[in-house]
Amino acid sequence: PIPNNFTIHGLWPDNKSVILNNCNFAKKEDRYTKITDPKKKSELDKRWPQLRYEKLYGIEKQDLWEKEFLKHGSCSINRYKQEAYFDLAMKIKDRFDLLGTLRNQGIIPGSTYELDDIERAVKTVSIEVPSLKCI
Repeated sequence: PIPNNFTIHGLWPDNKSVILNNCNFAKKEDRYTKITDPKKKSELDKRWPQLRYEKLYGIEKQDLWEKEFLKHGSCSINRYKQEAYFDLAMKIKDRFDLLGTLRNQGIIPGSTYELDDIERAVKTVSIEVPSLKCI
């Protein structure tokens, strides 16, 4: 089912000027390891679902988690090993109730708004202006 709230797409480390991608792996143990803990998989699926697949198949396949970790998590491996990377992503997601923030600013799903209004609403709970794209 399609989530009724915002979900995580990724956690993208940067070096204060550019988002880092596809960093080298120094050691084999720094590569993605499938998550086996049922509680951790459930927590991740709630916040970062594998929407390309049926729920159970996606949780077992872990394509999105692996892709995002290899592309972005690898760039922070010295600071955040795999488990810490995913824990941080979930902690940040839990810290910000984006849907509630938008509602508090009068922006309700199903209606049309100016991009500036949405950016201004998000800015009420963030330091930076969000990078939004309309699809």
